[in-house]
Amino acid sequence: MDRLEFKFQEASFNRLFPYFILIDSDFQIVGFGKSIAKICPYLQASVSFKDFFILKRPHAEINTFEALLQFSNQLVVIESKVDDVSLRGQFELLNGQLLFVGSPWFNSMNEVVEKNLTINDFAIHDPLLDLLHVLKNQEISAKELQETLMTINKQKNDLKKANKEIHDIALFSTQNPDPLIRIDFDGNLLTRNPAAEILLTFIHEGKEYDAATFFKIITPQIDVEQERYIFETQSGAKDYSFVCKSLKEEKYINIYGRDITEQKRNRAELERLSLVASSNENGIVFTYPDGTIFWCNDAYTQLTGYSKEDILGKTPIQIGHCEHTNTEDFPKMLTPFYKGEPFEVELIHGKKDGSHFWSRTKGQPIFDEHGQVKQYFAMLEDISLKKRYDESIEIEKSKYQNIIANMNLGLLEVDLNDVITLSNNSFNEMSGYTSEELLGKKAAELLMPSESQEVIRAKMDTRKQGVTDSYEVKIFNKKAEKRNWLISGAPNYDLNGNLVGTIGIHLDITEQKAQEEQLLMLSLIAEKNINSVVITDSKGVIEWANTSFLQMTGFSIEELIGKKPGHLLQGPETNPETVAYLKDRIQKGLPFNCEIINYSKSGEKYWISIQGQALYNKHNEIVKFFAIEEDITKKKELEQQREFLLDSLAKSNKELEDYAAIVSHDLKSPLRSIHSLLTWIKEDNDKEFNPQTLQYLGMMENKVEKMDHLIEGILTYAKIDKADLATENINTQEIVQNIINIIHIPSHITVAIKNSLPVIKADRFRIQQLFQNLISNAVNYIDKPSGIVEIDCQTLPKHYVFSIKDNGPGISKGNQEKIFKIFQSLGSSDKSTGLGLSIVKKIIDLYQGEIWIESEMGQGATFYIKLNK
Repeated sequence: MDRLEFKFQEASFNRLFPYFILIDSDFQIVGFGKSIAKICPYLQASVSFKDFFILKRPHAEINTFEALLQFSNQLVVIESKVDDVSLRGQFELLNGQLLFVGSPWFNSMNEVVEKNLTINDFAIHDPLLDLLHVLKNQEISAKELQETLMTINKQKNDLKKANKEIHDIALFSTQNPDPLIRIDFDGNLLTRNPAAEILLTFIHEGKEYDAATFFKIITPQIDVEQERYIFETQSGAKDYSFVCKSLKEEKYINIYGRDITEQKRNRAELERLSLVASSNENGIVFTYPDGTIFWCNDAYTQLTGYSKEDILGKTPIQIGHCEHTNTEDFPKMLTPFYKGEPFEVELIHGKKDGSHFWSRTKGQPIFDEHGQVKQYFAMLEDISLKKRYDESIEIEKSKYQNIIANMNLGLLEVDLNDVITLSNNSFNEMSGYTSEELLGKKAAELLMPSESQEVIRAKMDTRKQGVTDSYEVKIFNKKAEKRNWLISGAPNYDLNGNLVGTIGIHLDITEQKAQEEQLLMLSLIAEKNINSVVITDSKGVIEWANTSFLQMTGFSIEELIGKKPGHLLQGPETNPETVAYLKDRIQKGLPFNCEIINYSKSGEKYWISIQGQALYNKHNEIVKFFAIEEDITKKKELEQQREFLLDSLAKSNKELEDYAAIVSHDLKSPLRSIHSLLTWIKEDNDKEFNPQTLQYLGMMENKVEKMDHLIEGILTYAKIDKADLATENINTQEIVQNIINIIHIPSHITVAIKNSLPVIKADRFRIQQLFQNLISNAVNYIDKPSGIVEIDCQTLPKHYVFSIKDNGPGISKGNQEKIFKIFQSLGSSDKSTGLGLSIVKKIIDLYQGEIWIESEMGQGATFYIKLNK
């Protein structure tokens, strides 16, 4: 079958759809029905749709043809902005244009009459007139109903059926924007209006169901014996509330739906606001427009001492008024209250127990949809502590004002045109002018001769380039006296990092000019100050920092401007108590002096010593803070190292004392006794013992002596790095020569000093131990018929390198490191304890030197010792 195509002439289309509107793709109205012209007399062609109509349901801002196209194929309500007329219908896309077909939305026949409409102005199929006639019939007076009662009773059954049909027509009207659904007692869908048909799925207990399945699940929960049953669910992205009404005679249930998305959102918001108000530490009250309280939080009852029963139904003034309250402050609160305006007022607030406190009350009206005040929200804050702080600050301000005024440093700020914007008391005294006489004047023109003005103009140019420097100028004070000032100037930036002028610190150096050396020193300090300097505004936000501060923190000036130092520089190990101290002193405008841990931009921790104070304007108000910081990280590290070393030394000395006592008492005493007993035995039995026995006794004496030497060596080894070392100039030539003279050197061995040995700074006893052990070790181990030991020294720029060379058996590569370990001995000499070279190594380590060996087996060995000069 061929595709059907319907074509209408305008006249026939007007008969079918007298309330049509045709919109082109440019969003212009290009045509409309004849009946539209009656209800919208001001409507004309070529008018933009958005200028004449709004989309009322669903509510949306429609500004383009494409936006309106999204609402095609569904029930919509549009409203005329000019004629206050609503139309219900739908949009359909037709040949690239949007066609609206519908009918007016009237509530009574009176509105039809008022618009001069007749039956010819409605389509034959439009049920609106029928519905309006039905409504009109329902308005028939009681007298008319009584007169027609007999007729109605005769036609009761027919009328009941007709009424049901009419009711269903009205109930399930396509124009109804709320969903309406009818199901039987088994949950089967019987009928739905268009608003319900678009609800394709429902969410129940976290699961999504299609419409047919959902109502079969929900039906068993509906009590048909009840007149009403209500449940809530979601469909699409909206929340709906459904009211179920059971009609037992007809055996079906009508379900009336309502979109409660916005209501639930408002309810959730209200719950959140209530939670915030309840948990707020400040007192919160809500009042009616007449001022009576209908809700308060627990904090309000705690602040006032009254119970909620005492509070509700009274006004805040009734609750808070006491003999200390200044009633002259009431208009500051009541006048804006009755005007429906916000207010903020500070006054003394009474408590139930008769005490009182300083309070700050902030009020805010809450309006209804008509712009009328429906409630008032007020917050009560106890500011007694702040009041005491303010009084303390005022006292501190007056206390330190004189100190700042008498400082011999004048502070002056000028804008980019050299116009004075701020001067402190010291500057006023230096110049002879008052602040009123200075403000608004050009500094250079007021104070300086022509040559100094040239300098200032040049400095202003450098300030614009971000340059900070110090310089001298000649000025004339108010008395026309010629003075010399040292000025340290820097660019002055606002909170956004914009250059707004120059800030200068002024020092009168007139008296010092006669002393050229002192002037030079001051100039050098001003020019090359190694300490960090930072200036902030009254809130502690950085406005300027010198180069030393930038180098210490690692931040650029752009990264610092507008930030608070603590936010950028404090970290995990920063002491909270120190931070609290700084915060308290700054809040009170008091000077501060402390040590604190900061962190650079790269995360490196460092210690600083910080001193600072506030700067005040002529009104005794804090306008800036300045602080001087010194990096004391190395000092802190040295202090920690010193403490650690002192603790370690004390502990080690104690251990050494205990050890020495044990060795001396428990080891050496028995050895001496054994040695004495052996001597007595030999003396008493000298003639009775045979040579073999005497040899054994001699061997025992040697072993006892060796053990005594071993204990003495252990004590020496233990004491090397424990005792305090005396540092003096010692002649190593003299020390080595004395060692050669006192130690036993066999006749076949020659010990010689090749070159003159140097004078070094060291402890005489330790150096003697070092060379005596090395020389004795070389002598004891020589195995040649003719032995040679040579001592020499080479002088280097930062070191001395001593050498002890012998022609003994040599030391293998594998043993050259091992011989420096304690109790390691390569030979079988009775005199060796295995401690000599370990003592040497420990002494060299004590002096942070080095020792090494060069040796070939059978060709002797050379010990090298490198010591710092």
